[in-house]
Amino acid sequence: MPSVRFQPGDIVAEVPEGTLLHEAAIRAGILDLELPCGGEGVCGLCKLELEGCDTPVLACRTKVTSDIVVHIPDRRQGARVLGDSQSLVDPALLPDGAHLTPLYRQRRITVPPASIEEHYSDWSRLIRELNRGNGGLPAGCDLAVLRRLAAALREAEGKITITLEEQAAELQILDIQPGHNATRVLGLAVDIGTTTVAAQLVDLDDGSLLATQTSYNLQIRRGADVITRIDYARTPERLDELRGLVLETINTLIAQMTQTAAIDASEIRAAYLAGNTTMTHLLLGLPPRYIRESPYVPTVNPVPELRAQEVGLNIAPQAIVACAPGVGSYVGGDITSGLLCTELPRNHQDVFLFMDIGTNGEIVIGNADWMVACACSAGPAFEGAGIKCGMRAADGAIERVTISDDGDKLEYSIIGGGKPAGICGSGLISLLGELLRRSVVDRSGRFFEAPGTGRIVQQDSRPAFLLASAEQSQTGIDLLITEADLENLIRTKAAIYAACSLVLENVGLNWDAITRVYIAGGFGRYIRIADAILIGMLPDLPLQRFCYIGNSSLTGAYMALLSREHRRRLAEIAARITYVDLSSSPRYMDSYVKALFLPHTDLGQFPTVAATFESRRRKAS
Repeated sequence: MPSVRFQPGDIVAEVPEGTLLHEAAIRAGILDLELPCGGEGVCGLCKLELEGCDTPVLACRTKVTSDIVVHIPDRRQGARVLGDSQSLVDPALLPDGAHLTPLYRQRRITVPPASIEEHYSDWSRLIRELNRGNGGLPAGCDLAVLRRLAAALREAEGKITITLEEQAAELQILDIQPGHNATRVLGLAVDIGTTTVAAQLVDLDDGSLLATQTSYNLQIRRGADVITRIDYARTPERLDELRGLVLETINTLIAQMTQTAAIDASEIRAAYLAGNTTMTHLLLGLPPRYIRESPYVPTVNPVPELRAQEVGLNIAPQAIVACAPGVGSYVGGDITSGLLCTELPRNHQDVFLFMDIGTNGEIVIGNADWMVACACSAGPAFEGAGIKCGMRAADGAIERVTISDDGDKLEYSIIGGGKPAGICGSGLISLLGELLRRSVVDRSGRFFEAPGTGRIVQQDSRPAFLLASAEQSQTGIDLLITEADLENLIRTKAAIYAACSLVLENVGLNWDAITRVYIAGGFGRYIRIADAILIGMLPDLPLQRFCYIGNSSLTGAYMALLSREHRRRLAEIAARITYVDLSSSPRYMDSYVKALFLPHTDLGQFPTVAATFESRRRKAS
């Protein structure tokens, strides 16, 4: 068989003739080769250099036919994502630390002794005391626990420590020990995002956070969005590969947190997970292909409670694992979990808009009486994919841009400082807003051929905007934004705005009816609202109506881990939401096409932006 030698590292793999280069890399144990497009050959991010070949090749499209030596470029980027977002949520919505009802807990109670006058059984007296802080849930136990009950009650004069687990609205007593013991009980809250995974280590006795960790979801190597990953996972081997990648991500975070908190992973006895429908299926090794095929149904929703050992989490093997319930194929548990962090499911008077903006865009409009949701494929532009000098939000990424009135002078802020290596999603939105504001581009995203604008250069006979010269950049090459890059960004913002517009139209409301707009997701926190309105991604509403709530999916998972009331409310939210399938609505495409201008073909939908344009026109004349 042909051999493939990978450099650096001098790693050799022998593979059958005709094997794709990226499959050869997997066989060699090289797992960090990225295929954001899922192996379709369109993103160009898996380019490798072959010895003896002048032109780089795509690892996802090139087959091995003879012995070769391959050089893999270093594209590693450190993540800049936030996991702890409790500070952005109204404290009144968070679980009360004095009255927690977590999935798994210990209770220290004192059971009064029996008497001639009150000769209730040991079990009856135990249940009576348990119900004082239990909310009346039925309780049960297995025979082994029941056999220990009598001795435990009498050994410490009725003082006992019981271990409880909540299973399907019923308490299961797992253990009874004499005396009031102080064993530490820990839990795990996890947000499994398409791009990032965030986890929190929680003390289940008081709800305190012991550690928080975030990282990129390693599945990014095989697809930047859910669609490419669904397509990639069509064989059992690839499905197992994607499951392994997300488990590696989560278990690495667990290892980091347990080391930080100086605890053993076996002390983690419960986990609550929130993720979109595709991410949940991939974690559990369930085939996601039917999510994308008519009639677009998942294998399971909601997911029944599971055990850590069968899921693959490196915590106590019998730890209970619960997942936030989803609504449909493209509105999952991350959205219902996020809604817990808002007034939307509690307020009967006002109308709210909830937006989770990232690789996928999910939108919910409504209040405590009604909710309508939809999802749109925003695409990976906000993660830097499909943009010539795009990158994720990592050290070296431009995240803010300011352009002078003449379009020639440019200032930017860079994550981590130093020279820029590229531009991330928030920087792209900021840049496009500035280009439009300074009349560097027209409303279709095309560059004006304005004389004296020294930053408009030619790239492959087409105009491009020079962000940074080769001398100014970290990469040693010019950082350019092309019209094709702007087209990708405009398509992304159009998908989000069109989805919101269509849902509003379906319920017979206009934008003025929205009292508050909640912007969720780690990426959403870095968007400058004024720029997002200017380019037509967010509605033209007063800035005070917008509210960042950070990684609400993680915060919702934390809340559900600790509170039975929140778990009940989650189920109610999922049951109450009406899902709108945009793919089956011809009106969505109409709305999308209208949004492919800056800010929109109908300036009447953006009155403050229109006023800015008019003011600028008057000054120019």
